[in-house]
Order: sequence, then structure tokens, then C-alpha cells
Amino acid sequence: MDHLRAYLEALRRETDAEVRDDPASRYLYSTDASIYQIMPQAVVLPRIEDHLAAIVALAAEFGVPLVPRGAGSGLAGQAIGPGVVVDFSRHLNAILEVNPEARTATVQPGVVLGDLNRHLAAYGLQFGPDPSSADRATVGGVIGTNATGAHSIRYGMAADHLLAAEVLLADGTSDTWAPLPLPTAQKLATGAGAYSRTPAALYRFALDLRTRHADLIRERWPRLWRRASGYNLPYLLPWAPDRPPQWDDANGMPGGDATYPPLSPDTLSLAPLLAGSEGTLALARRLTLHLVPRPAARALAVLAFPSVAHACEAVPDLLERRPSAIELLPAELLRLALTVPAYARDTHAALGPLLQDGLPQALLLVEFDGQTPEEAQRHARKALPHAFLAADPDHQAQIWAVRKVGLGLLMSRPGRRKPVAFIEDLAVPVERLAHFAREMERLLAAYGTEAAFYAHASAGVLHIRPLLDLHTEQGVRDLRAIAQEAVDLTLSVGGVVSGEHGDGLARSEWLERQFGSEIVALFRRLKKTADPQGLLNPGKIVDAPPMDANLRYGPEYRTPHLWTPTLDFSAQDGLAGAVEQCNGAGVCRKSTGVMCPSFQATREEQYTTRGRANLLRALLTGAIPQAEEAAKDALDLCLACKGCKAECPSAVDMAKLKYEFLHHYYRTHRRPVRDYLFAFVDRLAPWGAALAPVANLLTPILHRALGGLIGLETKRRSLPKLAWRWPRSPLPSPSRRGKEGRGARSAAQGGEERAPTVLYLPDAFTRYFEPEVERAALALLRAAGERPLVLPVVGAGRPLISKGFLDAARQRARRVLAAGQRLDPDGQLPIVGAEPSEIYTLSDEYPDLLPSEATRALARRAWLVDEYLLRRPEALERLRALRPAADEATVRLHGHCYQKARPPAEDGQPVGVSATVAFLEALGVRVEVIEAGCCGMAGAFGYEAEHVDLSFQIGELALFPAVRQTPLDVPVLAVGTSCRHQIYDGTQREAIHPLVYAARLLEPSLTRAPSGHSIMEG
Repeated sequence: MDHLRAYLEALRRETDAEVRDDPASRYLYSTDASIYQIMPQAVVLPRIEDHLAAIVALAAEFGVPLVPRGAGSGLAGQAIGPGVVVDFSRHLNAILEVNPEARTATVQPGVVLGDLNRHLAAYGLQFGPDPSSADRATVGGVIGTNATGAHSIRYGMAADHLLAAEVLLADGTSDTWAPLPLPTAQKLATGAGAYSRTPAALYRFALDLRTRHADLIRERWPRLWRRASGYNLPYLLPWAPDRPPQWDDANGMPGGDATYPPLSPDTLSLAPLLAGSEGTLALARRLTLHLVPRPAARALAVLAFPSVAHACEAVPDLLERRPSAIELLPAELLRLALTVPAYARDTHAALGPLLQDGLPQALLLVEFDGQTPEEAQRHARKALPHAFLAADPDHQAQIWAVRKVGLGLLMSRPGRRKPVAFIEDLAVPVERLAHFAREMERLLAAYGTEAAFYAHASAGVLHIRPLLDLHTEQGVRDLRAIAQEAVDLTLSVGGVVSGEHGDGLARSEWLERQFGSEIVALFRRLKKTADPQGLLNPGKIVDAPPMDANLRYGPEYRTPHLWTPTLDFSAQDGLAGAVEQCNGAGVCRKSTGVMCPSFQATREEQYTTRGRANLLRALLTGAIPQAEEAAKDALDLCLACKGCKAECPSAVDMAKLKYEFLHHYYRTHRRPVRDYLFAFVDRLAPWGAALAPVANLLTPILHRALGGLIGLETKRRSLPKLAWRWPRSPLPSPSRRGKEGRGARSAAQGGEERAPTVLYLPDAFTRYFEPEVERAALALLRAAGERPLVLPVVGAGRPLISKGFLDAARQRARRVLAAGQRLDPDGQLPIVGAEPSEIYTLSDEYPDLLPSEATRALARRAWLVDEYLLRRPEALERLRALRPAADEATVRLHGHCYQKARPPAEDGQPVGVSATVAFLEALGVRVEVIEAGCCGMAGAFGYEAEHVDLSFQIGELALFPAVRQTPLDVPVLAVGTSCRHQIYDGTQREAIHPLVYAARLLEPSLTRAPSGHSIMEG
């Protein structure tokens, strides 16, 4: 530890890299997407490339191991270890140069592959290999594991697209690895001149391999091109035992021909050694990549089969038809996709016809491309005339989205028996794939378990994740036994232990069994040459620990600090099960969508769903000191947007975990005063509304004077103004609000004593601050022929829940339920509202606060007003008839996060943002949805002084720029109260609630609503 302390002090002294050695930071980096956990000694985040030289040179001086890390999305444990983790992803993520003519790009290792490909799209180019984790995996990680993806039969492996690399060797030496003429390489190998000892030794190793060991490699090397195991020695010859089937079609490879591997025998390049080396030979500082043209058009044929084995049998014949990809989806994956909102919508939309008669046991996705959509579809129909064809690019993207989150979806099943990733990357010759699948099913059955099989079928790669409970001794014994037998079976049919995920902690143990002792001896010699002290990612590829060591869970795993939760977590197998639902895949690290806006703005691991789940697990297990404060700090920047509930394939619900944590935490800690102000706004606002003119005059003064004392932002935020009265309002007056008879019936159409058709839930935000929203909602309902009855309870309790006042929230839920039962004893009436955060509380949180059939029944009847009207065709037709004849109006819409998180409705009708769009389009409005995630306000969050900077940062990610680019004559609509205020504070642009916009749209032709009042007067 003295060496470590000296190393960290030297780093802090000589660089301004971020150096973290606190227990929480170390724990955050102790896991990745694998089944393993190893506590690092520290974490370093280099800010600039020059920091890398100091990090490596000082590590060599003090004998400190280094563990390079990208997104931590690898499944084999490559990104964890007992040394100092070097996180490339936060700062070293620049795209340095793109040369469209040469089809090359130079990048820093921490750039996310998906971000790179989005940047390259403007040039009509892409990086060929496409791992399913591309939306968060870094290019450095992709190269480090020699990854590839669904289109590998065309584009091969990552090694095939690495042209050059600027690297730092274990002694701190900088070098550039690129193709060199053989005479130049031979000269460098002599160490002549000032050339460093280590690079010279590597060139000597490579040349010696060519002259003395080429025959051994050609004889013993596995006969598959799809391989990510061991060091990439054949490329030093250069030679490969086989080639991707469609490699000739890849176009534009270096050298302009179809040579495989794409290297000239007249040159020598060390760059291919970096691919698949898992950071054990050198650390990259810059990578130069070969790019390929983006396919102009694609068509996706989908075939259904009665079993996985039957689907695998079809693959060799399908390959003869020259597709660009063939992927296997099992029934279990489809079933789970239908339970996660973001993927359920996609699955239904894209595969609806194939799902009408139940889930097929297996699907093959067979993709064809062409220069035009028509050409791609023609290829697909000619090859597979009877297949279901997804021609629409959006439908294709939806189907691929389900395929790409396979592991996460499988992990979403509750309980301790989970699909475990340890034989998930076995690859076999395609012609043996069906036999291999059947034998694997038999093997697993012998251990009393099963697995979902999905696959890059075109390349013979089966992703198999047996169901095991690693909390038990038997589960761990089965883990090892199954691995041994699976490896033996794979090798017996000519396969390899890794087709794309690499070796890491999961598979390095098996390399000698796969390659033989002589080749593994070459691996060790190479490692010793490049890294004499063994400091670069030790324990990977060579000298590895047993594959069943360092497990994240095991028989000794305990949660001694688990508390009895207030919310119902029974569907997740309890509170601990809800935390352990996170498998570490890191989908929350993506830079698009809604999930984890605080991570998108900061790029900090602790602000991902994964990071927060890790720290909650540390709290429950007592793994680190001060875990409770670490968890609180991480959750403090959780905006509870519920993006994870919709987009996390493992269905982790961090918002729910945050509510539970806050409730537990503040049982023993003092709450901030401002929490009471925000949580009980529905009690405070009526008093202010009664004195609105005075209150609005005093509020800015009090805000400036006292805001700082209670932690409110006083300069960049303006508090909303209270509404004083309801001119000629159909709403119950404040004095009558508690009297259900007169107050509620006053909202019925025209005051007539007729049975209501719908209940309306008011909320404090729109009632006391934006009453025009409530007026518009009720007026639209009446104009549509409905008879709304206003509940005598203001709000479902969202602010209480958000701040963790769960006991008070439960009391509010009881009041709402009781009021509903009094007004609707039969429990038949829908309940609607205008504010997503409130109305969706009925369906999202009430069943967890008050688990009962009555609560679940209420949840099934809760809708936003537009969702409800879409389900009433006659009502919608009445509104449509009121639309004045006019040119089509255009609006831009920002949806509320909770709308984006809605699961598909059982009736198949639109919900969430889709419902708002459909409602407005039914009224003749053209809607452009703003492609943005969370607005950044999140209720009270954006008003709190310590959060305001981040709040605006999140707004600037996508929403604010989109609003600023919107022409002034195009209205901006936003469904959420918080969203509207955030848009105004961030852009000075007024945003309108869609219901208010709709009511104004209908106003010219509706001088009198059925109640006798103007629709907007009420």
C-alpha cells in the first residue's frame, strides 16, 4: 500500500488527472457487465492524452497494476481488477479526424461507438463491426475485445478495421503501431538508434513468429474466423484459417481487394495485437480506424420456427442466399421484450402479424441490403418469398433494438435464479450449429436447468445463459461444471470459447484447452515481452484465476442492512432483488433516450442506474464505510424520470428505489425545510391563491431574501405565479372543494343532474398556478359529450412521493381511493387528469403504496385526458367536427418523461407521447416530436440551488437547442408543468399545454360550450 500511496501522490503532483481512492468510487468500478467483482485500489480519469504517459510511467516506477476501462459493458470481466482502474470514457472521447476520401477516422479510445457512427453518418460511412452494446461501448473497448456483431459475415472482426494505434507500453514508452515495410520492421527490431527496448523486442517477437512458429500456428489454430480468444498471432504472419462468408461484398477494404485478413505479407503491423489483447499489452491513446460505406437500404425478412434447433438447421442454406446478417431470437426473449415498455412497443409495432397466434419458439432475422429500398426488398423477396418482410426502416430498427438488449431482457426476470453469462459466447462452425444447440440443451437438462439461446446465427455464435442461483453452493458448483462440459463440447465440434466477447475472467482459464500448451507458451512470451512486470490488466488471457473465483454473488453473499420496505417490491423478489435486478450491462450509459439524464450531462458512473444500484447494494451488504451517504449522493442527482423503467432492459426502477431510500434515510436524518414546502404544495398553495395578488407581489422578495437560506436558486429561477380566482369558472370554488355534492356536481355538463361519465383528478400545479390547463381539460371533455365529475381531492400525492414522504403519500392514496369509491361505487368510471406526473401516480405508485385489487383496478382506469378521448371515437369525432376550416397547423411537442415511460396499453391504443400526438393529429394538427430526453427540471429538482447548474445542463443536451431552432410562428407544446417552466427559464420561450392548445384551436367555431360558457372561459 505504500507503493500505491506514493503512486497516487505522484500522480496528483505531476498531473491534474482525476484521482479517486475513496471507498465509494472504488466500489463503483469493482464491477462491470460480468458476473465478477474485484475491488480496485483506486480510479484515475485522465483528462488529456498526456496524462496517460504519466499514469503508465509512474505505474512502472512504483509497480502498480493498471486496469484500462471503457464503458464497463464487457461480459467477461475484462474491465475490473485489483489494480488502479484507468477510465478512458469520461474525458478521452474525442473524434479527432475523419477522412471521407480515405475512409478513415482517428479517435480517442473513450469515444462511444454509437456516437462515432452517428457522426460518420453525415459522410455515408460507418465502422463495420456492430456489437449490440454500440450505444455505450467505447471504441477502445471494442478494439480491446476484438468485438464484432450481427454483420460480421460481411465486416469481420474489429481487428480487420484497425489501421494504426498510438500506444503506451508498460514502461511508459510511446509507440505507433501501423503497417511497416518488412525492411523497416527488421531494422527496428535490432533496436538501432534511439528506438526503445520494448518496441524493438516486440518486433523481434513478431519476426521470430513468422520465421519459426508460422507452421505451428497454421496447424494448431482453431479453424474459425469468428474468434475473440487469445492474442491475435495469425495476423502477424499474416494469415487466417477462414474468412467471413460475405467478405467480398464489404467494399472498400484497405488495399482495394478482398484479401483476408486485410494485411499485406510485405508489411508487418503490431496494431492487430491490440485487438483482443484486453489492455494486457499496451494502452491506446489514439486509434485510426478503417470505415465502410453505410448500406443505402436494407430489408429484413423474418422466419418463424418450432424450435431453436430447427432455426439453426436453416442457417447454412440461408447463407447461400448472401444475406448481410442472420440473427436468432428465442421465444423467451420475445416474451420478456413484451414486458418492458420501450421494447414492448417496438415488438408489437414491428412483429405484430407474427405474434397474432402466440409466440413462435424461434425467429430468424435475415437481412438483405441494396442500393435502394426497392432493390433490398427485391433481394429479400427473391431469397425468401414466403417470409414476413419488415421493409420499413423504423420497423427494422425496432426489431434490432429487441435483439440488441438480449442479455438485459433475460436478466429482467425476478428471483435469484438468473440467466448467467459465462458460456454466452461459444462459437462453432455454422454447419454444426443445430447439433451443438441440441447437445447444449441436453447438457443443461442434465443439471436441472435451461437457458435462452439467441445467436449471431450467420457466424455460428450462440449466446447461452443458463439459469443458475449463484447465491448457493450448488449454483456455483454447477457454474463450473457446466462451463467445463460446454467448453469440451464446443471444442469437439471445432468451435472456440469466444466468438466476440473476449476472454477476461470468464474464459482465460480455458485457453490452454483450446489452443494447446505450445501456443499458450507464445501468448506468455508475448505478454512478458510487452509487459515484463505484469502490470497491465493482470489475470487476463495468461495466468488467469479460476473462472469461478471473484464472483459478485456467492454462497457468502449477505444483505445484513436490508430494511423492511414501505413500498411493495414483491414483484422484484423484495428490495434486495430490486437492487440486484441490475446486471451491470450499462445500457444506462447511452447518450440518447430518457434514461439517466444526470449521467448524460456529467458522464459520471455514479449517476447511472448501474452506479446507483451498485451503491445501494453496497449499503445493503455493508461492503464499504459510509455507504448510506454514498448512495444518497448518487440518488440526489437522480431526477426520477423513470427512463430506466422503460429503457433499462433489466427493468430496474431507480425512481422507485429512490423513493424508498429517501423514506428510509429520513427516518434517522433531519429533512431540509424546503422538502416540506415542495411536498405539501397542495396544502400551502390554496392559502397563497386566496391572497394571490399580495402573494405574487411578495414571492419574488421572499424568494431572494430567504431562498438562499433554504437552498433555493434565487437568480436564474422565477417561481410560478399563483392564480387568484376562476373567472366564471365551472370548477368548484375553494370554499366548496371539500363538499363533494355541490363542488363535484358543478363540473357536470351544464350543472344538470345526470350521471357522470368520467372522473377528473385535479392537481395543485394546474389548479393553483395554471388554471387554464384544468379549464381546457374540462371544457374539451364537455365539448366531446362527456360529463366530467371533479374529484374533491387535489393531486395524487406526487410531490410527497418524490420527496420520500411515503406515509403521507399512502394517506393521500387512501383519500383518493375513498373519494373515488364514494362518487363511483361500482368502480367503473375512468379517472383522467392533465398532469402526467399526477395521473400516472395512480397506475405507477398506488399499487406499490396500497397493494390491493381495488388499487390495481383504479390503475387500469387512469388516463391522461388525451388518452381517454382517443378511446372514445364518438367523443373524438365531436371535437374534430368543431375544428374550423383552416390550413393545417404545425406544432413541436416535448413529451413528459413519464409519458415516454408508459407501457403499451392492453387495448392496443396509443398511450403517453403517442397518444398526445394522435389526439392532436385527429384535430388536424401536424406534430413534430422534439427528440429530447428529460427536460432537466423534474419538479423541485431544478429549483434547488445545488441542482440548478445540472438542470440547465440537461436542458442543453437536446431540448433547449431544439426549442431555440423552432420558428416563432410554430407553437411549442409541453405536457408537463415542470417542462413548461424549464423551457421558459432556459429559452425564454412560452410552452403551451397540448390541451390548452387544442381548446384554443377549437374556440373560433365554438362560441358557446354545452355548459353555456366559452370553452376557454369555462
